[in-house]
Amino acid sequence: MRLILALQIFVLTAAHGAITGDSLNYLTPEDTVFLMTNDYGDKYLMHQMEPKQTLYSLAKFYGLSVEELYYYNQGLKDHPIKIGQEIRVPIPNRAIRRYQGEGFSPVDYIPIFYRVKKGDTMYRIAKKFFRMEVEELMARNQLLSTELKSEQLLHVGWMNIHGIQEDMRENAGGPTAQRNQAMKAIYLRECEGNETTESGVAHWFKNGNEAAGLYALHRYARQNAIIGVTNPMNQRTVYVKVIGNMTNRAYEGNVKVVLSPMAAKLLGAVDQRFYIKVTYCK
Repeated sequence: MRLILALQIFVLTAAHGAITGDSLNYLTPEDTVFLMTNDYGDKYLMHQMEPKQTLYSLAKFYGLSVEELYYYNQGLKDHPIKIGQEIRVPIPNRAIRRYQGEGFSPVDYIPIFYRVKKGDTMYRIAKKFFRMEVEELMARNQLLSTELKSEQLLHVGWMNIHGIQEDMRENAGGPTAQRNQAMKAIYLRECEGNETTESGVAHWFKNGNEAAGLYALHRYARQNAIIGVTNPMNQRTVYVKVIGNMTNRAYEGNVKVVLSPMAAKLLGAVDQRFYIKVTYCK
């Protein structure tokens, strides 16, 4: 199996690392992960499909749904999977172990290296990308200076070969997660301590424009308000802007919100209707 990370969601880099792995092992003790990040610190792993591996088992291994893999890989569901095909997998920060610490077992973790790109600084890599001390990053790589060279490799942590637990993904990754966090900040500023919660069904259109953004229709929230929508099955919450109100004529009473495709997929939605909880300003 070959593992790399992509600089951007649509950009692939050359592969680095041994081709090991099989239908039962998506990561093995012999693997090494090389990665890069975009300016937001988002991390993506490119997994090369091996014989007998499936999208379902790949998604389960990394704590995702198949629908989420479709979301991060444009056109993936339109063609059969081939051996050697590279699948883009978002990697949450919580899946990267920065320090060995208590409970660390060398047989369960493989090293992760960051490949320096033009414009990187030691401070930015340590603080923004990997949330660690500059001194720790320098010591781990036996560096006496903060000066860096393009393509230089930095050992930044370890990844568990047994996969990623779903609860490590508070929100789906990628650049959209940054937008979601900004919406959350607005919601907390406007609604915290003055909110109401309701449970019911969310509806979304699978064939809608995935790039349209994070928006929703709601019965009561005012237009342009930010509301929170939670999927109780995985505890993911997405914050969306209300662009209009629903009517009883268009949707029955148990439908509480109509979500954009981007919002629904960040919540891990598979079915066109799924159970949710909604919080919004009174």
